[in-house]
Amino acid sequence: MTPDGFDQFWADAQKPGRADKSEASRRRLDWWRDAKLGIFVHWNPSSVAAGEISWSKQFYGDTGEDHRDNPRPSAGPDIPEHRVWFDWFRPAVPREVYDNLPRSFFPGMFDADAFVATAKRAGAGYLVMVTKHHDGFCMWDTRFTDFNVMNTPFRRDIVAEMAAACERAGIRFGIYYSQRDWHHPDYGPERMAAYNEYMHNQVEELLLRHRNISVVFFDTEHYYPSKLWDGERLFRMIHRLRPEIVINDRCGVPADFGTPEQSIGAWDPGRDWESCMTFTGFWSWRGFQAPVIPFEECLLRLVRCAGGNGNLLMNVGPLPTGQVDPREADRLERLGAWLARNGESIFGTRGGPYPPGDYGVSTQRGDTVYLHVLRWPEGDVVLLPPGRRVASARVLSGGRAAVSATAAGLRVSVAPADRTEPDTIVVLELGG
Repeated sequence: MTPDGFDQFWADAQKPGRADKSEASRRRLDWWRDAKLGIFVHWNPSSVAAGEISWSKQFYGDTGEDHRDNPRPSAGPDIPEHRVWFDWFRPAVPREVYDNLPRSFFPGMFDADAFVATAKRAGAGYLVMVTKHHDGFCMWDTRFTDFNVMNTPFRRDIVAEMAAACERAGIRFGIYYSQRDWHHPDYGPERMAAYNEYMHNQVEELLLRHRNISVVFFDTEHYYPSKLWDGERLFRMIHRLRPEIVINDRCGVPADFGTPEQSIGAWDPGRDWESCMTFTGFWSWRGFQAPVIPFEECLLRLVRCAGGNGNLLMNVGPLPTGQVDPREADRLERLGAWLARNGESIFGTRGGPYPPGDYGVSTQRGDTVYLHVLRWPEGDVVLLPPGRRVASARVLSGGRAAVSATAAGLRVSVAPADRTEPDTIVVLELGG
């Protein structure tokens, strides 16, 4: 077994703890851990109906008013693939509508370079594109099924255009690929081996065509075992083509990082993670009637992820036209402007050394600590656990910070005139 070979790669994939993985495995994630912010893109013909991607198909054997189950089989007899009805599935899109959405899919305003430029201006270090969601529709020119974007009026390989745009813009490109497939005839316990050949072939096809793929984001819950997807063989193929790839934890093994969804991950210096969050509570575009979170909430998510020692993967759901919702674009532009001023406290940092609390979070790089005060406690003093001596303190945006060491811990305060909303960043230089 060679240190940089597949055996080590697969052994590392079984271990959730960063400290338990090989040095080569830890180095693979360095760029990803430094990036802190990625953009998720959930998009396919479901946007035409302003319905949730795939899930509005799961319960679609009706007129859109009842909850009749889609009779598609599960991957295995003990896999609860068809779960209870969630409010965010609503409304169900009737079968004859959902299955014919590709015939109406023509995003005439789609411009991959403009799209990626929005992500780059936001400060994102990588972009993850949905290539195939649970409904089985493929957003690229795949030779393994006709159920793809080339058989829509648009007839353009959207994945290829996004991959090329990311390469031109100098940001990393990743692919989301759902192992579930509610369209493919072989998906189900009787013909899983045949379906796995299809799935493996598609992942290989994407990796061979786009040499700049840096992330693979699979998507099934923990109760789908790796062996269901012939996981070791799948990982072997991925490693053969892209040994420096980063893979998430949704293929039956912990792999490189965890993926808390619609919530901020818990502070965990020993396990890498990435919170997948949305602007509207939905993954795909649900129309202009769906409210978009304010900029301040978007910023707090990024800061809390960084302070928890994780990343933020912020989702956008493009319009049927192919454009980013202008409200989401506004939040991303403002986030990028904030990072242009304060990015040193986010990019390339790690969470800590002080754990998150009601006050906010801390990030660190070497002997420099950035204290992100998101809420000043009563008395206007943040009390931190005892630790290393503080050699100097200042406010990143300009101004003074008062720091004193006591038996109870470190007391930090900033005059109201020197604070900034919603995040006052105190820079502590540690010594001793």
